[in-house]
This record gives sequence, structure tokens and C-alpha cells, in this order.
Amino acid sequence: MHLRSIALFGIGIALHAGPVGAQVLLNEVLPAPGADWNGNGIPVAAEDEWLEIYNAGSVAADVEGWFVTDAGDAPRFGLAGSLAPGEFLFVTGELATDWETANGYSALGLSLNNAGDTVKLFQVAGGTTTLVDSLAYGGLASDVSLGRFPDGSPDWVPFDALDGGTGPQPTPGGDNGGIAHPKILSAEVDPSFVTSVDPIVVRATLGDTDGIAAALVRLRVDGGAIEEHPMSLVSGAITLGTWEWTLAAQPAGTTLGIVVRASDGSLIEETNEFEIMVLGADSPVVLNEILADPATDETGDANGDGVRDGADDEFVEIVNRGSAPVDLTGWTLRDATALRHEFPAGLVLPVGAYYVVFGGGTPTGIPSGVEVASTGGLSLNNSGEEVQLVGPDALPRDVHAWGSEGNADQSMIRLPDGTGDWTRPGDEGLPDLFTPGRPNSGTTSIAAETWGGIKALYRE
Repeated sequence: MHLRSIALFGIGIALHAGPVGAQVLLNEVLPAPGADWNGNGIPVAAEDEWLEIYNAGSVAADVEGWFVTDAGDAPRFGLAGSLAPGEFLFVTGELATDWETANGYSALGLSLNNAGDTVKLFQVAGGTTTLVDSLAYGGLASDVSLGRFPDGSPDWVPFDALDGGTGPQPTPGGDNGGIAHPKILSAEVDPSFVTSVDPIVVRATLGDTDGIAAALVRLRVDGGAIEEHPMSLVSGAITLGTWEWTLAAQPAGTTLGIVVRASDGSLIEETNEFEIMVLGADSPVVLNEILADPATDETGDANGDGVRDGADDEFVEIVNRGSAPVDLTGWTLRDATALRHEFPAGLVLPVGAYYVVFGGGTPTGIPSGVEVASTGGLSLNNSGEEVQLVGPDALPRDVHAWGSEGNADQSMIRLPDGTGDWTRPGDEGLPDLFTPGRPNSGTTSIAAETWGGIKALYRE
């Protein structure tokens, strides 16, 4: 395999540490993860960046008290125990965050800057702190690591196979340039919100320098037995390409569990299970704005009653994007576990109109229909939850699921109103961080479109 050296801003010189013959080094670093590298099945950039430490010597090295930093000198991760000759230590952003939390530091993870940073390894012995090794790097593409090749060598090369390069594939915790696991770089269900008239495409980008021998979808329908369906390579190559499988449209109310699995013939990687609920046919009334995390000061008084309350100021807004008024008798709002609100009998939502349900309080000055949750609260979890808008036939009409993006002192919105993908006002440069009963985009136009690209699995 062709390897090329890479120009770096600077590389520290590794020193002998501990007994003669022990040589502990930084060995591989990946600062810009685009996929799941910590093995929990959920890609989260801050948790999935990683580095590898290696004992290139001939005897064990005592690394108790050693620590790693980025360009600053605040410890990001502390080592313990010893490293045997030829042993690797694989450290992820998630592990670093856990260590920081346990040791009284700000929980920033490894904090490796994608555009360039310096990684440092320090030895602590006899009351003296010594810089043992360092690596300064420039910007790196997603899922590209820098590694010593071979392990412990002074030569650093880009491990860029998963970016279409000619170098090796990243090998966290293993021999640089050695056998690599198949990697699921991305996996999605299209559309994310599935209606009873939509075929369902499962799509994944898979990479392995040894080639993907098999890619399949493990499907569970309504909690039943697992079915396995082979995926087909639709673009690229077996070493780096896109694979798909299509499921015919399913009845409204069907629940689907979907797992993508990739194998290179000996090693396997798979995603966590995607949970999909098939919605009724394209609904004129949809979820339009959700505030799960009101700001902690007076600016979080979303219901306008003069009191900021973390439960009362939560809200869910719906909008009629259709071409005719809709009677909401029998419609409800649910979260992942329980009924949260039942709309009153006889409530009719005009074309283009908004309606807001707050967790509680006395909503004041809301320029639309408004009420408080009929069960006494919405109970929206800031860091991970879903809201379902359910029709009178008990079938879901719309669903929005979120992760950590809900924990940001601002609402989650469709942009444009009623038809667009979910985003947040701050991400779009909008002046108001929530707008109950008002347009999200500053316009009242509502178009009757399907929700084909909505990112219900948003976890970045």
C-alpha cells in the first residue's frame, strides 16, 4: 500500500521514560470524527474523537499520573497503572469527559480542534512534570487520523482510506496499518418521517480497506422476529461506497426497528437500532415549534405570564399548513411514554393558523390560539425526547425526536414554517430564540408539502 508522509507544524521528540527500554509515545490521533468511533452506536463528535498511546519499548512502563493535554496545558485525560511492551491505550473524547468530571476539571473531552491543534503527553514522576511527546497538526478531513507508521516510528502519515485517500484505514487501539474493522461512516432512513405511502430506503456509507464482504439490514416489524435483508452497493467500491435496501410502504401505525450491519468476512460492525413509526398519510396539521429548555433567567418566560418556570414555559406549537380548516376534536399530544395533552372538542384550526400548548402558567400575549397542557404538564426532556401529534384515529400525524440539541435555551423549529427541516433559531441567525404563536421565519406563508427531508435522527 502506498504511504505518504505529511507535513506537520511540529513533532515533539519522545524521551525514554521509566526503566531503560520503556518508550511511551503518542501513536495515532483522530480529531474530526464523522462516524461512531467509541463503539456505542451513536456518532457524537465530541465523544468520538480519539488518540492512541503506545509503549514502543521492550519493558513495561509505569504511567501512573501521566496526562494528556491539547494546546493548553489543562489535563484532558489522566493515565494510570502501566503499559506493557507493545501495548496500546485507546482514549476517546467520552473517556476523557468521564475522567475530567471525576477529577474536578471542566468536562470538555479531548477538545481536539479539527482545524489544527497540538496534542501533548506529560510524564509526572518524583514531583517533576516532563513533556514526553507532542504532535502539532493542521486541519484534517472527517475520519482521517495521523499515525506513526509503523507503530512507534518517527514518521507520521495520514490514515485517510475512509476519505478516499491512498493511506491506511485508522486503527484505534491496534497495529497501525494492520487489520481494520469495517466502518459504518453514516446510516440513515429516508425519509426520516415515514408515512403510509412512502417506500423506505435504508442507506449507509461503508468503508474497509479489505473490502465489505456483506452489508445487510436487520429488520424488526412491530416487535416481531428479526428479518435479515441484503443491501446492494449503489455507488463507490466495496472498499468505500454507499449501500441501499428498500422496503415497500407500510401501514400507518407500524413500528419498525432497523439495524445496519457490515462485515469484511471476519469482523462485524453494526449500528444501534433506528426506531421508526409509520405516520398516517400526509397531514395538513403538523408540529412546528417545540421549546424543551426555557432559559434559566427572565428571558425564559416563554408563556409571558411574568414568571420564568422550567416546566410551565415549555411549549409545543402546531400549524395548519393545509388548504382547509381542520377540526382537532380527538387529537392529542404525546411524548415517548405518555399522553400529555388532549385538544378540546370542537376546536377548529383555520388554514395557516398556529396553536400553542404550554406546560402550565397563565399564557399572556400569545398571538394565536393557546392553552395549557390538559394533563398538567408537557414533561419535555431537554437532552432527548420525542413529541407525537396524534389524530382522532390514534395514529400519529407527525413526530419530532431530538437529542442534545434540545438543551440550548432556545426552541426547535421548522424552517420554513410547516414544511421545512427542523433547526434552531440561533443556528439560522434569527433574532428570537422562540416565537410561540408567530411565524418562525418572519413570513406567514404556509405551503402544503411533504416532509421528505426532516432530520428526526439529529444527534450531532
